[in-house]
Amino acid sequence: MSLLEQLPQAIFNVIALDLEAEDLATLMLTSHRLNRLASCDELWIEKISADFGDREHIIDVLADAGVDIAELVYQSTDLVPWRRQQLDIETDTDDDDCNDDSSDCSSAIPTTSHRYSFTGVGMRCYRDRFIRVFPRSGDDTVNNIKRSEETLEAVKHMLRDGPRASSDVFAEAAYRLVFVQEYYPNSAECYYLWALICFMLNAFKPSLSFLNIGQSINDDHAPLKELAKEVQSIVAGAYGTGNQVPLLDGAGSGPSVHLAKALAIIFQRLDSDRDGVLNAAELSHMVRQTNGQAPPPAVIAQIIGSFGGQLQSKSGRMVQGWNLASLTEFYIAQTLDDPSETRKDLAKFGFDPATLKQA
Repeated sequence: MSLLEQLPQAIFNVIALDLEAEDLATLMLTSHRLNRLASCDELWIEKISADFGDREHIIDVLADAGVDIAELVYQSTDLVPWRRQQLDIETDTDDDDCNDDSSDCSSAIPTTSHRYSFTGVGMRCYRDRFIRVFPRSGDDTVNNIKRSEETLEAVKHMLRDGPRASSDVFAEAAYRLVFVQEYYPNSAECYYLWALICFMLNAFKPSLSFLNIGQSINDDHAPLKELAKEVQSIVAGAYGTGNQVPLLDGAGSGPSVHLAKALAIIFQRLDSDRDGVLNAAELSHMVRQTNGQAPPPAVIAQIIGSFGGQLQSKSGRMVQGWNLASLTEFYIAQTLDDPSETRKDLAKFGFDPATLKQA
């Protein structure tokens, strides 16, 4: 018995993932033991992700950005089953190979790590995905191209409102891209649009994850390059480089602990009457301190309207102005636009722009 034949299933699966499907199929013909090892359903389901894109990773990165498409994907009957798909078959763990061609890819692969199934379902799922990526007829290829192009255009149309789009729109757009990736796993355009969705949601780290994959597929894709440059600039400023502490939290939607602490101190300094609201005069003082000159009343009114409004003070009196949440929201918005401006402002309030500690 060869060393390869003596390997446990888990180790064999790791090695086999690096083999071409054709070579793996040939290996199955060399001995009963290798046929058994290479027939593992879990191996072929995992190989779908290895060869045609890791859909689980796509779903997880989108979830990190606040876009949940897991249920949509799991419930779809139009996608070839893949790793983490909820499947329904009876586990076969004995020594008899299952060669029943009547089972199809709606059957399930058990998810327990210490048990493996050998039903032939995994290979059929791989075959079905392979045929989608490499259709047997020219007509199928033409139809797939047309359908994918139409889907990409539809997604771009859905994203025309930018960050103002609803969460349902972002989820539907991201979900539709999965269907393009089903047939074209190396579509850099898909990864660009997923990155763009994350960018619109201020989820910069997830956006970078998609951009890195997209650029590994096609480093000459101009939209990927442009978006990557913008996101990298924001991430470098917002999360800091060298000895700089981050301005934003991990999700990119709130202040870091350092920024939150600094803003609380700044708010207390600006709130000269200690009523818990920065009124027009106090906001004018803030703008004068950061910009060097007092703004006209119309500008202050616009600032109040954008991030604050009619707020109740500690005494119960209603005041037009900002509370601490308003100040925080303003600096998050400014950081997302230009992190360097936030660090400059903090320096003018007496904080080290890198460490955000009081100088």
